[in-house]
Amino acid sequence: MTLRDASGLVAMCLIWGFNFVVAKFSVAGIPAWVPGFEGSPPIFFAFLRFLLLALVLAPFLKPMPKDWPRLLGVAACMGGLQYALIFIGLQTATPSGMAIALQLGVPFATILSVIWLGERLGPLRLAGTVAAFIGVALVSADPANLTVSVGLLIGVAASAVAATGMILVKKIDMKPFRLQAWIGLLSAPLLLALSLLFERGQIEAVASGGVLFILSLVYTVGLVNVFGHGVFYHLIQRYETNLIAPLTLLAPLSGVGFGILVAGDPLGWRLAIGGVIALAGVALVAARPNRKLPKAPLARKEAL
Repeated sequence: MTLRDASGLVAMCLIWGFNFVVAKFSVAGIPAWVPGFEGSPPIFFAFLRFLLLALVLAPFLKPMPKDWPRLLGVAACMGGLQYALIFIGLQTATPSGMAIALQLGVPFATILSVIWLGERLGPLRLAGTVAAFIGVALVSADPANLTVSVGLLIGVAASAVAATGMILVKKIDMKPFRLQAWIGLLSAPLLLALSLLFERGQIEAVASGGVLFILSLVYTVGLVNVFGHGVFYHLIQRYETNLIAPLTLLAPLSGVGFGILVAGDPLGWRLAIGGVIALAGVALVAARPNRKLPKAPLARKEAL
């Protein structure tokens, strides 16, 4: 890998990692960068995110797609439903914990490729899948106190939804930015309807976030989606998926680091040991080729 590409990969992963903190601020007001701001309603924040994404990527919308039922399923799984769950989960979950939990998208996509596409698992990928779930379970649950993080469980559900989207998107012939544009356009109305139905005080909450809330939206769309995915798609065109996928685990690692250093997440033994086990398991799964679903190792990266 060239120095330029390696630098781009590191920058991309750091941007994606810091996005966990940005998202936590946006929906929970943590870190307390704006006094009195307690976060936007999570579904409404997801709506704003996809509305802005659709506007930014509007030039990529043409031509009109043909497979509408499948595209609607992809938009729901990789767009609206997934992000609504992530942001709802982040209201109570820590950024570092969510950074770990969302990596289950890789083993979930692998499992679904076995069930729906006939992929065969070797012993290494099977061991990696089991390790990933054990690691996330350690991060999410506290057996000593018989408690579990509901927010992280919601994040695990978001990973399963995203993995379903990976299966559906397999048969859609669209360029990456065009697909993102349509996911944004189709997700925004769904999320707005859900927000109006289940949430209140959206405008007042957003207004209390001030300029920093607006910058958080610009960050998550401009840097995470446009810049980050621009680098990402450049890399996967030049290098093998099974090289890039393990390297992008720097994103959740930096997410854990930023969560601890910036958001004040506690570093306990469950996060440390569970995180290592989970990421090692995901790396093991991602490093092996998936013949039926070659992009399965990129399950989380495709939807960030």
